[in-house]
Amino acid sequence: MSKFTINEFRKKYATDAACLDKIFTLRYGKLQACPECASPASFRRITTRRCYQCKHCYAQFYPTAGTVFEKTRTPLSDWFYVIYLFTTTRNGVSAKEIERQLGVTYKCAFRMGHCVRKLIGGMDMEKLKGFVEMDEAYYGPKNTDSGRSLKKSVVFGMVERQGNVKALKMENVTKETVYPLIAQHVNKDAKVSTDEFGLYISLRKDLGIENHGVIRHGLNKYREGSISTNTIEGYWSHLKRMLHGTHIHVSGKYLQNYIDENSFRYNNRKNQHGMFEAIINHLPKRENE
Repeated sequence: MSKFTINEFRKKYATDAACLDKIFTLRYGKLQACPECASPASFRRITTRRCYQCKHCYAQFYPTAGTVFEKTRTPLSDWFYVIYLFTTTRNGVSAKEIERQLGVTYKCAFRMGHCVRKLIGGMDMEKLKGFVEMDEAYYGPKNTDSGRSLKKSVVFGMVERQGNVKALKMENVTKETVYPLIAQHVNKDAKVSTDEFGLYISLRKDLGIENHGVIRHGLNKYREGSISTNTIEGYWSHLKRMLHGTHIHVSGKYLQNYIDENSFRYNNRKNQHGMFEAIINHLPKRENE
């Protein structure tokens, strides 16, 4: 699919009014009648506020209410531009980059970045099927021991080859914490590949996953036929490149937000033109719609 270029973005969302019109359309849809008076839909923009008013009953509607844009003084065109930046980079957008490009304070830039990640997080996804790889990774300061360190945060991931990925920050990786996630996100008929970590021994017995292959990294083996974890290892490499390279350090408090951002970009890697729309379309619909 074609890319959504900066020139196309500027044409569609050059002003706050254009951005507000987009939000209004997304949250209210194509109204046939006013929700308050039931008269044929006819609204005018209140230019001094982010508001639309019914021409019949004068009821006012605020499209940004209940969204990440509520109560912000930052122009909506700047918010849309930050969302656009998130869709055009491979390794994420730092708060310092937002600060430099918009000329806002670091505090504002940091908040904007996390609000965009909040939009990205929680998107629904179909169960993984076909060839699915599972693995766990550990993120923390570079000067700590590699592997399973108490000083590092653990992330569990599942990826469908040529498909989507689901990754989650965990308190620990045990059957009690991981198996419910596997049952929730992986189809039982999937052909699952893991390494020899003891966590995965009972996949067949406890979850009914009959096709489970194990690749023994301890024996310096990385592929046996269709059995490998190379795809999920590639995802970990990309995630850590974003965390260590772009953001330098991410606290455990916000780690899941960055994981969601990276997973979203991975899952939409073949849909660059629709990536921007996918984020904007995740705005909550108005109540009672």
